[in-house]
Amino acid sequence: MRTSSINTSVRELLEFASDTVTKNLIVASRRKMIDVSESDLRKVKAIVENSIEETIVNGYGNVEKAIGRAITESQVKTKGRKK
Repeated sequence: MRTSSINTSVRELLEFASDTVTKNLIVASRRKMIDVSESDLRKVKAIVENSIEETIVNGYGNVEKAIGRAITESQVKTKGRKK
């Protein structure tokens, strides 16, 4: 798997998490599990989306480093088997 496809997959996963949280908040509100106005739900949705984006911007470097280490380790193991 190429690094770019891993990057895309991680971003899609986080966007899916954001969408799921938003959807679950809307369902909870409609079922009267929580008492939140539609205006407040829009604000919460924006906070969730911004938080996910901030996570990607500020935290993804660690994921990229881990991917790089995993690729390097895989290449070393593959080279060791060829001998």
